[in-house]
Amino acid sequence: MNLESILSGQTPTSATIVPASLRQNYVPQGFHSTSSSLTKVLIIAGEPRKYSLTYDFIYTTMAFLEQQHCQVELRDLYDLNFDPVLRPAEFYYVKDGQGPVPDYLQQEQRLIAQAQILIFAYPNWHDAPVSIVKGYMEKVFAYGFAYRRGPQGLEGLLTGKQLYTIMNCGYLGGGQGYLHDGLGHNDALWDQYMQAFKTFDEDTAHFWGMHNAGRFMNDQSPRNFAPDYASQLNRLRATLRQHLQRDLLS
Repeated sequence: MNLESILSGQTPTSATIVPASLRQNYVPQGFHSTSSSLTKVLIIAGEPRKYSLTYDFIYTTMAFLEQQHCQVELRDLYDLNFDPVLRPAEFYYVKDGQGPVPDYLQQEQRLIAQAQILIFAYPNWHDAPVSIVKGYMEKVFAYGFAYRRGPQGLEGLLTGKQLYTIMNCGYLGGGQGYLHDGLGHNDALWDQYMQAFKTFDEDTAHFWGMHNAGRFMNDQSPRNFAPDYASQLNRLRATLRQHLQRDLLS
């Protein structure tokens, strides 16, 4: 593979590529204060390409939330070289809370415990979290940390927190946002897909004791190297900021 030929448009790809002149590079300040008046947002990113549209969403989200006086911590799972595979030695800790917490999982759990909002950001591959994100969910949100058995059955332990997802899609029916955020192309199909995602989102959030704050699903990406890419990207960034305000801060 010749990456330069892909990034220059000489070799076509179905993956999104933000032109070099329009790329962002935003570094959040992290959880730098113990003040309880500042909302802490933990972003878990599962995207290996810093020049993708998905990562542009991540940069836009971090900048916007810090502008709104939130504290933002980024966990880039590729930069961390996070191992998504559930190893035999970890199985009974994750499943039953048996044995010591592996140090690298405990580090993630400490950040999750501090956060009021958790955002998972990744591209859509087969309508599910990409493997590195799914592995993070399976291993970090372990028994005894995210849920436990109570008198009435399983109960979530991460109460008072919001769960949100940012996903860049392929064809899902033509929309930007969540339920009822279709763009007029095939809104019935869009809502059908979003209702399916909402069912899973609600179940996951409830399992961990969290509130499902929804998703920003983008199904209207600019065509790579389009002449009007900049104007399309700016509109898309503005739409994302509007949804973050509506879904998380209002």
